[in-house]
Amino acid sequence: MSSRIRRIFSLVAATLLLASAAVSKPEAAAAAEQTWPYVTTDNVKVRSGPGTQYRVVAEIKSGTKVNVAASDRGWLKVISKRGNPPGYIPEQSAQATGEPIKKKSFFAAGSYIATADTPVREGPGLHYKTVAKITKGMKVQVVDAEGNWLKVQSKHGNPPGYIEKRVAQRSTDLSK
Repeated sequence: MSSRIRRIFSLVAATLLLASAAVSKPEAAAAAEQTWPYVTTDNVKVRSGPGTQYRVVAEIKSGTKVNVAASDRGWLKVISKRGNPPGYIPEQSAQATGEPIKKKSFFAAGSYIATADTPVREGPGLHYKTVAKITKGMKVQVVDAEGNWLKVQSKHGNPPGYIEKRVAQRSTDLSK
């Protein structure tokens, strides 16, 4: 009888271990999706990587509010509010202004309808090349999301493209 209890205990312990591992993954993903509010204290050059050897991709004026995703050897990884790739600014050129901000994602894959004429881009940002156009009212199949961009699947076998979330709404038509 005691060996049976030990087997049951082992099964329960293994189940709890697997359940705790499954819970830790979303927590890790949630941590990666948070940013910290900062304000720049100087006019600052935004670089493509964490160091002066990287090219300048933008400039930010002193007093600008920015969202910081990470710190890397004295450099802050700044997240673009316009869908551009992240950039880096020197840590001494900005000051934290508050508690971490957790991004909330309300994304669900499926059928969406375009609410305006919009370009389809190669990647999730305005700097990517336009590869197609979608007209207002057109139905699109969304397969993923990245920031403020939805990844749409082509009906004609072309590679997937990206549209801004703001120009699409979830379709209520259940017939697809």
